[in-house]
Amino acid sequence: MARTSLAERPSSLRILGIGFVALMLFFVWLTYAFFNKTFVKTDDVTVLTSNAGQNLPKNADVKLRGMIVGEVKDIEPSASGKGVKITIGMDPKLIDKVPQGVSAQIIPKTLFGEKYIALIAPQQLDGEHLRAGDTIRKADVPIEVESLLNDLYPLLNAVDPAELSYTLTAVSQALDGRGEKLGKTLVQANEYLKQIDPDVPALVDDLVALGKVSDGYAAQMPKIGRLLENTTFTGNTIVAKRTQLAAFFDDATRLSNTLTAFTRDNRESLVGLADKNARILGTASQYASTFPCFLQAMDAVIPRLDSVFRGREVHIDLKTLADQPTGYKPNENATVPSQKVIDSVEQANPKNHQRKTVQATDPNGPAGATKPVSVPVGLGAVCDDLYAYGRGQDPMKGLIYPGPSAQVYKLVGVKSTHNGKFGDDETIFERTTVASLQKAGFFDASLSAVDTPAQRQMLNRIVASQTGVKASKVPDVASLLISPVVRGSEVSVR
Repeated sequence: MARTSLAERPSSLRILGIGFVALMLFFVWLTYAFFNKTFVKTDDVTVLTSNAGQNLPKNADVKLRGMIVGEVKDIEPSASGKGVKITIGMDPKLIDKVPQGVSAQIIPKTLFGEKYIALIAPQQLDGEHLRAGDTIRKADVPIEVESLLNDLYPLLNAVDPAELSYTLTAVSQALDGRGEKLGKTLVQANEYLKQIDPDVPALVDDLVALGKVSDGYAAQMPKIGRLLENTTFTGNTIVAKRTQLAAFFDDATRLSNTLTAFTRDNRESLVGLADKNARILGTASQYASTFPCFLQAMDAVIPRLDSVFRGREVHIDLKTLADQPTGYKPNENATVPSQKVIDSVEQANPKNHQRKTVQATDPNGPAGATKPVSVPVGLGAVCDDLYAYGRGQDPMKGLIYPGPSAQVYKLVGVKSTHNGKFGDDETIFERTTVASLQKAGFFDASLSAVDTPAQRQMLNRIVASQTGVKASKVPDVASLLISPVVRGSEVSVR
C-alpha cells in the first residue's frame, strides 16, 4: 500500500483550511483597520455642539479653509445631557497650522449631502495654535435644509398649485426684461441701507422713547379730554359774554389812557416822590425791627390809659418826695440828633440786645431796699422787654426800672441829671449828683416846673377830650396828675 503524503492527509487539509480562513479574516480586519485609520496616530480634540451634531457620520472630514486637517472619531451625548460631544482626530502634522480659538460649523457638502466640520479661524490671531486635549466650545450649526423643508411643507401644502403657478407666472412676466433695472434698484437699496445702518441704534432708541411718550399720552388722555371739554365750555362762556367782555376791554382801555396821561403829566412829581420815599423807607428799614414792639407796647398802654380816664375822671396815686428834680434850663430843649450821631451811640442800635445787671428799687421791701435785675443796654433789648410786656410778662419782676443809661438823655439834649432824675454817672454830665430818685422810690415824676407850657397845654387838651369839658376849664393840677402816665410812669389804680 502506497504511503500518503503529508499535504494530502485529512488533518493537514483541515489545518490548511482553518489557516486560510484565518488569513482571509485577518485581511478583512486589516482592510477595515486601514479604512478606519486604526494605525494612524492623531491628536484628539473635543467639540461641544447641539444635538444636530448627531447627524454627523463617523470619519467625517474636518476642514480648515477647505483643507482636510482631521476627521470625526467619536460622537456621544455630553455629560450634562444637553448637546453632543464630538471627538475629532487632528493630523499631528497639521494641528500646528490650526490657530487656537477656532470655532466649528457643521456644514453639508451638498444640499442633501454628507456633512462635515468646518473650522473657522478667529479674526485676530495671537500666535497660539490648537493642541491635543483642547475643547472647541464655539460650535455653530447652520439652518438644516431638512428643517427648512419641514417648516415649508405645511405652507406649500396649504397653497393651491394652480394659484401658485399663476402667481409665479405673473411674477416671471413682471420681471421679464427688467433684471438689469431690478439689479440696479437692489444695488441702490443696498447703498441706502448701508447709510441708514449706523443710525439704526438711534432709530431704535427713538422708537422706544416714542413708545414711552405714547404711553404717557395714553395715560393722560382722560385729563386731556376733560381739559378740551372745559376749554370748549370756557369758549362758549366767552362767546355768550362777549358784550360784557368788550365793555370791560373798553373800560380797561380808558383806564389805561387815563393812567398814561396821569403818569405823563406828573412824571417829575412821581420821580421826586419815589426819591423822597426811598430815604424815608431806608430809615424805616433800619428801625423796622422796633415797630412791632412799639405797637405791642401801645396796645398794652392804651388799656391802662382807658383805666386812668374812666368815668370822666383821672384816677392816679400821686406821691411827692422831699428831693424833687431840678427844672430844665433854657438850653435843654429836647432835640433830635442827626442820624450820624444816633448811629454812633450803641444804646440806640436796634440790633443791640445786650443787657446788664443793676440794683433796682424794691417797692414791696423796706425803704431803700434794692434787688439785682437785668436791664437793657441797647434798643434791641428794650424791644425784647416790650415784647415780654405785650405777652403779659414782667421782665422787671415787680422792681422799679432804674432808667436807661445817662448817655441816652445826653443824646436828646439833657445837660445834667436834674437832681438824680437822669442817673448819677459823673463821666456823662461831669458833676457829682445826689442819689437817683429811683433809689428813693420815685419814678419819672412830672411837676409843673418840669413840663413846658406847650406840654401842659397838650395834656390839658387830652384831659378835656376825655372828660368832656373845655380845655380852658381844665385845672392846672390835671397836667400834674397825668404827666407821669404819658411819660411812662407806672400808675396804680384803686
